[in-house]
Amino acid sequence: MTRTLRGLVLCAALCVLAGCSTSDDHTVPDALCGVPVGSKPLAPLLPDGKKLEQSAKTLGAESSTCSVFVDKRQAVYLTDDVTDAGTDPVAVQRDALARMGNPQKAAVGDDARIADQGAIAVSACAYQGTPRKFVTLINLTSPHPVPKPTADRRKALESFLRAYLPKALEAKGCRK
Repeated sequence: MTRTLRGLVLCAALCVLAGCSTSDDHTVPDALCGVPVGSKPLAPLLPDGKKLEQSAKTLGAESSTCSVFVDKRQAVYLTDDVTDAGTDPVAVQRDALARMGNPQKAAVGDDARIADQGAIAVSACAYQGTPRKFVTLINLTSPHPVPKPTADRRKALESFLRAYLPKALEAKGCRK
């Protein structure tokens, strides 16, 4: 995938309806499984390849997953969840974050950790009139995550979360 991987808005919208979308025009989507994030924050996290596919799954009104495949290999796995206000999602995901490599606190949302191969961001919100927390967990699943330098990858993950979190909150109906 080259930097020409831009513009899958329609396919991403279909992804929400059909559960999967495919790009034959080799573009990075402007929406990630229906969440309009723009292609710029996602592009640095995707390996080179020729064909990009997205697969979204709704696991209920409060939980969903999104997988991005490049040339049929999963490159990104993302979950969005609305959880109760008393849960500490960072503590719940402590072991998973440790497996992603050296998680460090980041200034995204109300709490966030950026690791070598993934990240988590949490934001308090009101969901259906009740105080809740919105949680995004992203895992770079490619055996050779990009960008290659870990420091650049961490910056790219943080940039992605800054762009994605507010749009995902809105898409899930979680109000700040």
